[in-house]
Amino acid sequence: MDVPLIQKHWKKGINELDIVYPNKKFGGAYNLGVLIIYNLVNSLPNWICNRVFLDEGKISANLIGFTFQYEPDYYALPKMLSKAGIQLEKENRKQIIFAGGPCVNANPSALSKYMDFLVIADAELAMPKVLAAYEANKENKKAFLNEIAKTDGVFVPGISEKTECAYLASLDDAPYPLYQPLPENIPKDYVFGNAFLLEVERGCPFSCKFCPMPLRGGVRRRSLESIKKIIDEGLKLNRREKVIMYTASFTHPQRKEILKYLISKGVEFSVPSIKVELADKEFLELIKKGGQKTLTIAPECNEELRLKIGKNVKDEAYFRFIEMANEIGFETIKMYFMIGIPGQDEKALEEMASFIIKAKKMCKAECYISINPFVPKPGTMLESHEFDEKQIKKQAKYLQQILGKDKIRFKVQGTRQAKEEWVLAHTKEVSF
Repeated sequence: MDVPLIQKHWKKGINELDIVYPNKKFGGAYNLGVLIIYNLVNSLPNWICNRVFLDEGKISANLIGFTFQYEPDYYALPKMLSKAGIQLEKENRKQIIFAGGPCVNANPSALSKYMDFLVIADAELAMPKVLAAYEANKENKKAFLNEIAKTDGVFVPGISEKTECAYLASLDDAPYPLYQPLPENIPKDYVFGNAFLLEVERGCPFSCKFCPMPLRGGVRRRSLESIKKIIDEGLKLNRREKVIMYTASFTHPQRKEILKYLISKGVEFSVPSIKVELADKEFLELIKKGGQKTLTIAPECNEELRLKIGKNVKDEAYFRFIEMANEIGFETIKMYFMIGIPGQDEKALEEMASFIIKAKKMCKAECYISINPFVPKPGTMLESHEFDEKQIKKQAKYLQQILGKDKIRFKVQGTRQAKEEWVLAHTKEVSF
């Protein structure tokens, strides 16, 4: 059993919505999008919302929402619908199925063939209007779809003329998903353990050419007062041992005050990814006091190419970061890089290898190196770059030859999986 669950009592005429995470629960339980829908829908008196995962729960509602975080999760759609006895083709389907999430925002057309509508907006902004329209037209699917087609951030294939995203102007004006259910006995494979998700900001202020994040409504930050209230209420309700900073870059101007407040309450926390250009010694000391033992950074590639793709951080900033991490005493530093980037020739690879060798030698902590194929995403400045599996394998082998001389091992994500992600990200219409 999961706790804490929102307790709703069945009554005649109540409306149901299933929010579906099309992958396993050990990751999906921590998906903020699912939690936002779960809390928002269940806050309404005439609604019940249940979470469904690939490996737990069954789709049973008439209104069904999927959130797609990764393109390969598309393949779970027909499997999960078939298991529930629901037709994939929407023309003769009585159920109403919609989708949202990063993949939908980036490429709304990919699933248009199967979805009755798509949410290309902050859920807190669009979903209340969708739910109200459903209550008024639940016996008339056509009337419902015609009504929500007027809603900002909702795209109805065959009715809407254009796709326009809609975003909250202020996060403080939106309700926070305080109920974050997890199993009473949390399995070891649950990625964040017994943790509460704390979204302090949404969006990213940086303009890396390879990242779709800056396209999503700009940066909106919660006030410190609001964040403290969420921490107090969330920890009391969920009885969690740890807080996870749910943020793309943690650039909040009062980030140190947020960490100090958590420390004052005796709560452990984790900052999953750190921008080295914003990190000073005090910031890293606060992270260490919060119980975090591992730091994660993403140099991406060599300095010259890094600057060209819009990540304006020089090598020296990473080396200073490592020196501070050594001084403070972190146990592990994880560094993430990419291959297959436009303009990444042998010289760029050699410079990247030299950076890795120097960084590895500087680290007193265990240094983990991960090198992943670059997957160009639609809507970014590098979207037109073609994924070249053969070239990426050649680059990986070249780096292994250079780094192998210094006995440096690294992990490379499968190129086949990455290519599949690229193909699905750019396809105009997915076929099953």
